[in-house]
Amino acid sequence: MIPKVTYGARVRGLLEYLWGPGKAEEHINPHLVAGYDDVVLLAPQQREHDGGWSLEALAARLDAPQIAAGERGVQQYVWQCSLSLPAQEGQLDDETWGRIAGRFVAEMGFTGDAGRAGCRWVAVRHGLSAKGNDHVHLVVTLATEDGAPVWLRQDKRRSQQVADLLEDEFGLGKWTPGRAGATKRPELNRPEVDRARRSGQAPDRELLRRQVRAALAGAGSEAVWVARMKGTGLLVAPRASAKDPSQVVGYAVALQPAGPGTPTWYAGRSLDGDLSLPQVRKRWPEAERPSVGQWKTADSTESSLRGEDRMAVWRSSAAALEAISDRLAGMAPDSPQWPAVARASAELLARVAAATEPSGRGPMSRAADTLARAAAPPRRAPAPAASSVARELGRVADALLVAGHARDGGEAAVLLAVVVQAARLVVALAELRAAQQQAHAAGAAAAAAAHLTPLLQSGAHLVDQVPVPNQGGPPQQPVPTVPSPVRPRVDPNGERDPQR
Repeated sequence: MIPKVTYGARVRGLLEYLWGPGKAEEHINPHLVAGYDDVVLLAPQQREHDGGWSLEALAARLDAPQIAAGERGVQQYVWQCSLSLPAQEGQLDDETWGRIAGRFVAEMGFTGDAGRAGCRWVAVRHGLSAKGNDHVHLVVTLATEDGAPVWLRQDKRRSQQVADLLEDEFGLGKWTPGRAGATKRPELNRPEVDRARRSGQAPDRELLRRQVRAALAGAGSEAVWVARMKGTGLLVAPRASAKDPSQVVGYAVALQPAGPGTPTWYAGRSLDGDLSLPQVRKRWPEAERPSVGQWKTADSTESSLRGEDRMAVWRSSAAALEAISDRLAGMAPDSPQWPAVARASAELLARVAAATEPSGRGPMSRAADTLARAAAPPRRAPAPAASSVARELGRVADALLVAGHARDGGEAAVLLAVVVQAARLVVALAELRAAQQQAHAAGAAAAAAAHLTPLLQSGAHLVDQVPVPNQGGPPQQPVPTVPSPVRPRVDPNGERDPQR
């Protein structure tokens, strides 16, 4: 459950929005599910002549404590919090949402106690959000019934803590690793969602996040990573240090604009917390940093194979992933390899999504984004320990990069074997996170697995069809087949590389 807190100074304006059509016409059947008084008494009436809502009485009730507070009152006295469930959680009924809302405001301290009067509040529910999330809106007046102002401190942090508590209490999934101290992922804003809905494409930020992560899969240096990003067609701009203009201290990426428009740039940290340059550089702590000039001149030397060579890569990659999944089943939950394996798996899945779903839409793309949250590292964690399994996943990712996209239905059918084995890998990671008792990460991994479960059950064809390229193209290259990993005869916690 994801809480999002905002503040305002007009109760009536907020109510008009909540009972209005919404920015995406998503406000269907707005109604109260809970409040400081009986919802039958509080609920606004719908006007017969125009179908609108009479909100004056409810606004006056909520405003009354603030009016009583007078000049002592809090200026931004309207506290609003949306409690949202990820789409994979499904929908709850009004009665359950009402109980959740009541418990939430009580745990936040808004209902008062023996020594202090409570605040007036209501919980409003309507249709699913534009992204398909079931949710409820809480509206609280920051003044008590006796007119005393309510001054908040760290209420956003507290709302996260209360959400954790209620997830356990109501048996909800834990889908947000960021609450467990992991790096945070910035949310899409409303204009991004609206643009994506109008265009029918995935939001730019999601596409960029996935492509930047896919470029990291198996990359052996910062320079290789930069070259790979450019090789996929991304625009890449380094940010120079103010003290030393040759030193790179950050970066931004953008998609090539479809028309004459200007590109929309996103800093690495605005894609995902673990994609900021300082976090990425933890992978190569001893490596020399490319200069601003080297970032600008970096160019990919990768090129795609054709025909049978591509299919040979996919067959060997599928076999390698199957062997890796079997190895994961035998590793102890407390193995020091797991952080690196989880990260490498998320990056490999991003690579598979890029190869199978160029549109950026589909179950593999959704699973890749979700698994990345399951693998999100703690904000101040050092680079994970080296892992032979992670290296094997990197080698598979390298081979998939060279192979590129499927060109026709026959190739897509072969590539599907890679997708199936990647799905098996995700299921294994979900079981691992549960065994590690990493609740939020386990929830995110389970959500990623849920996206791919239909594939494992039915073998449905999930690969985008892309046009056959022109006869011209890059020269043939040796087939980079992936050697099947050999199961090590050492303790699962060991670090011996079975390829050596």
